[in-house]
Amino acid sequence: MKKLLIICIMLVTTTAWGSDELLAGKAFTDPSKQIDMPQKWIDQSIQYEKWAEGADMAVSLDQQLYPLFLPVIQQYAIQHKMDIAIQEGTCGTSAKAIRDKIADIAGFCCPPSETDRLPGIKFHTLGIGSLALLINPKNPVDNLTFEQVQKIFQGSIFRWSDVNGPKKMIQVLGRLHCKQRPGHWRLILDNEDLFSPRMSEISTIPDMLSEVANNQYAIGYETLWMNDQSKGQTKILAIDSVSPTDSKKFINGDYPLYRTFNITTWELNSNTKIQKFLKYLIDYMENIDPKYGIIPVQKLRDAGWKFQDNELVGEPK
Repeated sequence: MKKLLIICIMLVTTTAWGSDELLAGKAFTDPSKQIDMPQKWIDQSIQYEKWAEGADMAVSLDQQLYPLFLPVIQQYAIQHKMDIAIQEGTCGTSAKAIRDKIADIAGFCCPPSETDRLPGIKFHTLGIGSLALLINPKNPVDNLTFEQVQKIFQGSIFRWSDVNGPKKMIQVLGRLHCKQRPGHWRLILDNEDLFSPRMSEISTIPDMLSEVANNQYAIGYETLWMNDQSKGQTKILAIDSVSPTDSKKFINGDYPLYRTFNITTWELNSNTKIQKFLKYLIDYMENIDPKYGIIPVQKLRDAGWKFQDNELVGEPK
């Protein structure tokens, strides 16, 4: 009886705190799986809403791609004498734009969920950007193991002194957006139920940066480019001694947390203006300024990341 009890305890311990694969969510969904839609929806043409009325093209972008692409698209529109309507929102806004068939192109800062894979939609990966763990600059901690990261966000490590930091409680911050989509924060812990009940949920990127900057004992996360807005008021942590700013190791798959940036097109859309515009955005991303912290597609292909057509679907390891 005692032997059986010991085995049961070991099993519970392994499930709760052992392999990070049991805690971390998947990075991508299967592109071969597509949801069914009624024929009426399939036959429906794209109909612009008020924000895009009279435009030559309608583009819906999430809050990460919008500030990146806005000046690029505006310049393109001037050069080609086009009226391109741009809607800013979230990945959910972009998903609704393609489900409602009100946009020609939609942008996401996450890989598609299974419900995003609508008939006729093609996903084109633009690149990936590391998701940096952020703490206050006054905190002396510089590096955490991935296991420690998971335990901190799960709540089983709740004092900085447990990871060679100050003798203070850890204030965990989370921005649990796009809960149904894989990747991003779900690469830490797969779902919101796994996160610490003491975690403070943050609604916006500026709020996340502000909370970390003003709380000496907080830990949060954001992309490198968005973190640049903090102007040095946050500190970036390494994970297993790999910094998210080390592009070489990041490209090789040695850093575990990242965002995947995608845009969509309609597969059967033969509009040459849209096809040229898509190529322009993809070409722009291939030569993007390193300050944005985004690794372009060709570098990912060269490093062994897995693609299906133009969509990133797997890591190199």
